[in-house]
Amino acid sequence: MFLKSIRFTLTLWYSVTLALILIVFSSFLYVTLRNQLYQEVDRDLLAVAEAIASPTFEPFYRTAPAEMDQLLEDFIGVRSAGKYVRILDRRGEPRAATSNLDNISLPLDRRALTAAAANRISYATHRDGDLYPVRIISYPLLVRGQLDTVVQVGSSLVGPTEILNKILLIFTISIPLSLFLLMYGGWFLAGRALKPVDLITRSARRITAENLSQRLDVVNPRDEIGRLAETFNTTLARLENSFNRTRRFSADVSHELRTPLTILRGEIEVGLKWAKEPEEFRELMQSNLEEVHRMSGIIESLLELSRAEEKGLSLNLQEVDLRELLNDLIQQLRTMADEKGIHLEFAGALPVLVQGDRVRLHQVFLNLLGNALKYTESGGQVRLFLETENGYAKVGVSDTGQGIPADDISCIFDRFYRVDKARNRAHGGSGLGLSLVKSYTEAHGGRIEVASEVGKGSTFTVYLPIADGLPAGDSGEVDKPRGRH
Repeated sequence: MFLKSIRFTLTLWYSVTLALILIVFSSFLYVTLRNQLYQEVDRDLLAVAEAIASPTFEPFYRTAPAEMDQLLEDFIGVRSAGKYVRILDRRGEPRAATSNLDNISLPLDRRALTAAAANRISYATHRDGDLYPVRIISYPLLVRGQLDTVVQVGSSLVGPTEILNKILLIFTISIPLSLFLLMYGGWFLAGRALKPVDLITRSARRITAENLSQRLDVVNPRDEIGRLAETFNTTLARLENSFNRTRRFSADVSHELRTPLTILRGEIEVGLKWAKEPEEFRELMQSNLEEVHRMSGIIESLLELSRAEEKGLSLNLQEVDLRELLNDLIQQLRTMADEKGIHLEFAGALPVLVQGDRVRLHQVFLNLLGNALKYTESGGQVRLFLETENGYAKVGVSDTGQGIPADDISCIFDRFYRVDKARNRAHGGSGLGLSLVKSYTEAHGGRIEVASEVGKGSTFTVYLPIADGLPAGDSGEVDKPRGRH
């Protein structure tokens, strides 16, 4: 578990990355410094070799070693110190050499001899036993285009070697130490960086279905982890809202179904105990049937709402003339309006075609008109109007009823929500009508808006996209819905 932690992984990658950087940098620095030191030695060797190869020095090519030492001191000066000189003929046989060559050799291999025959200067590094390596230059002298003499000058690399060894020692100590310090610092910094993650983890473990109101701690909302925590908090808020709606929905369903079941049970018990005549049993069965219809309606409405929410609502789309559909509704509800003494009117002169499911659109406007008639007192007015606006059919239902309080407007489309529960139950409502209206309208690509004032009435406005090819009455291009409520 420890080896799979993010903290360990980050520290490991820090260390591996720095190790690679240090190794590459150190290698580059070592090679560059080594080449620079060797170039300085080569320049010094070339200067000595050119001096020895000069015509002034030529008569002394066959002197004894002691004389050669003195000649070098006289001609070259202190630069001859630490230098090994050997003069060879064209076959590589020695002619003269310095006395210090007794303890060291200056080999002339075939490669150097071949280069000299081609009038090329060659360099080589020779290591003799445990001694420091020697840098050697082989300098050719040609007579009439033919190799005549080879001047070899060697110089001990003790200085450059010691410098390079010290550099290697520094690298050997500093690189592991740097890696150790980095691992410690990386472990510490990774812990600091991941501390908000630990806080989020501890907070998330405390959150259950029973306390969804808790939120994750946000240490710094401007960094990536802070934004992640805020995203989790937003998700938790949605989950809390969903859980609350589910609980409320379950409670409402239980309540709505318990009432008709209680009535059924009571009436059946009373009928079994007291009913004697066939007419009494008929009344009992009629009452039971009404309650069964009520429960069936609730269940069917819930199924329709679930299908709409899951995008599984099947619509039988066809061209629907809203003016014709609304005219039919007005005729159906005229009798109810006359019985309550309510003035019912319809304003819509031009045909307006929409692409929709006629049955469900009928149910949308039937629910809206039915609610308007239910909650409008005798002597009031219910007005239905049909217009077009920005490529949408606009159907409004306004009444002069009791109105809806401002605090309740945002909730009236929720399932089983009632502004006045006693009044709704008295009118036989289940609290699902407006939920279905909203779901059906949105399934058609439309939206519904509501405006209301307590004591003055309400206006519900449905916007539906107009079908392509509408003749008269369209006042603009088709726009997307401006929002859903």
